[in-house]
Amino acid sequence: MRILDRYLVREFLISLAGALFAFVLLFVLIDVFEKLDLFIDSRTPAAVVALFYGYQIPYIAVLTLPVAMLLASMATVRQMARHYEIVAIKAAGISLYRAFAPLFGLGLVISLTVLVVGEIALPYANQRKGQLERRRIRQGGGSEETVLFNVLYDGSRGQQYFIRRYVVAEQLMDSVVITQTAGSTVLNRRIDARFGRWDGGRWVLERVTERKFGLDGSEQVSQFDAYVLAGFEETPQSFAKKRPVPDEMGFFQLRSFIDQLRRSGVDARRFVVDLYLKLSFPFANLIILIFGLPLLSDTRRGGGAGGFALSLLICFVFWGMLQTARALGHDSTLPPLLAAWLPNIVFGTIGGVLLYRAPK
Repeated sequence: MRILDRYLVREFLISLAGALFAFVLLFVLIDVFEKLDLFIDSRTPAAVVALFYGYQIPYIAVLTLPVAMLLASMATVRQMARHYEIVAIKAAGISLYRAFAPLFGLGLVISLTVLVVGEIALPYANQRKGQLERRRIRQGGGSEETVLFNVLYDGSRGQQYFIRRYVVAEQLMDSVVITQTAGSTVLNRRIDARFGRWDGGRWVLERVTERKFGLDGSEQVSQFDAYVLAGFEETPQSFAKKRPVPDEMGFFQLRSFIDQLRRSGVDARRFVVDLYLKLSFPFANLIILIFGLPLLSDTRRGGGAGGFALSLLICFVFWGMLQTARALGHDSTLPPLLAAWLPNIVFGTIGGVLLYRAPK
């Protein structure tokens, strides 16, 4: 059995490497042609373009890995069927459960590896890729962002700022929320403003609602057409640093960011869905194998084209369900946890039934 295990793992890894290389190369070539005008207009050096796609490769690999896993399993099964090896395995009294066990184990190892890569390497690579695109490609070497979204900043005196949109050059803020806590947890003041602008060395907010909270639970509400932030030390440069997007943060960093949003009273539901996806998506590699292997093992000899088409169809349906569930989670139609794990639950359940009912 050890010989069979090594044989299956070796054949699968060879097919997986080939499929993953093909997907990454195809993705890069398509993206190069889409951004060719941008590279030419900004006169981006070839070395910067190469570095840009070098940083993008980890993201592409993780994104396309489930598809490559399914195609690799299809290639492995078709190779075995072509040489009647599946028939020989069954004739020897070895069940499909045992025959595919090393591949399922390998799928679990790959899923855990992707989980670690997504926490350590992927955020760094996405940050560097984003910096290159914003500073060296799209802005021709500019050092700052022009417009920032969802800015979260901890003030020097315990305030916390959340700015939905910040125009760096004009020093303008849209949809501002400022919270002040007594100690570290008790909220005693909140300021909501529709706009904010830097005027003569101070921040002036417009269309403001100020709430002050007493220790006894009382609330005092005041409204102003204009409101000067007296005694606040934050300057326009304080908010000019871009905050990483979910793809540029690891699980723990994103969780901390969500906690900050919640303390500011900001709806963080969209980010919670992305947080759970950082856990659920890596295990799609294992789920795809559980779903695909028993289905592909029942294909007839000579049906390679049919197996390839079936593999693509499975991946298309999985990706469609993933994006739909994510959108429903962002829209609050589905709970964030269910939105992130729904494709894995559905395909894992169906895959378990297929594996149970597959000819042993």
